Amino acid sequence: MPELIKVEQKGRVGLITLDRPRQLNALSPQLMQELGKALLDFDADAGVGAIVITGSDKAFAAGADIAA
Repeated sequence: MPELIKVEQKGRVGLITLDRPRQLNALSPQLMQELGKALLDFDADAGVGAIVITGSDKAFAAGADIAA
């Protein structure tokens, strides 16, 4: 189960939400691994026609997490 992202499917849309609001959704190695797996899973699902990536709280993503 992913810890740093939320994954759901709404109809034919795969929705991935980056969920590190205290770090402005900065991309840590663990988040990138979870994101990559979610993208591969949606890509393999013929029922998914589009994938949307969004960020929780007030930021989409602050970029790379250089502190991680």
